[in-house]
Amino acid sequence: MAAVNIRDSGRNTARTVDVRDIADRVEETNPGQQVIEADVTVTTATIAVTDDTNTDVSFVQPAGTIIRNLIAIPAGNIVTGGSSGNDVDFSLGTAAGGGQIIATEAILDDGGSAVTWAAKTPLYLIKDSHGHAANQFVSTSVTAGVVGGPATSEAIVIASTLYSAAARTLHARLTPIGADLATAATTVKYIVQFEQLD
Repeated sequence: MAAVNIRDSGRNTARTVDVRDIADRVEETNPGQQVIEADVTVTTATIAVTDDTNTDVSFVQPAGTIIRNLIAIPAGNIVTGGSSGNDVDFSLGTAAGGGQIIATEAILDDGGSAVTWAAKTPLYLIKDSHGHAANQFVSTSVTAGVVGGPATSEAIVIASTLYSAAARTLHARLTPIGADLATAATTVKYIVQFEQLD
């Protein structure tokens, strides 16, 4: 597909004709296929350093969509305590604190050496509607990680359907366990992308 030149309308918005051109080309290239329907962005309060303190956010999934991507990005560094079991856990549920979609898993898995999630490093907790194996956030020649991702993490297993016929509220939770974090005075932004199926 040829590139589309998105020009400014003069009001700091894209020209309507350019936006229509993109839509037409998507339909020509992928007839009948839906594109990402909605993005939702939500930012946590400052992450607690204190052991076993939850930081929760919620967002609404539109009706007739599937969760395509769930991306988490910290504003500053998050560093575990440095002893085995000093983890940062993540869960995603349809109830506050629940793990109906992703049960509690360590996205920073401290096995006896401090683990760092560097500032501005996006972690795809869900990517293309899939979970992933353990240690997939680290950037090496054989993983799809990103520079600054935690070196060790548990597998992300999708426990139930990412699709919902009706709009529903989803709840994400981060929790340091085992000990206080070494560093955590930061917020985390979640970007959730939904694909329309109905």
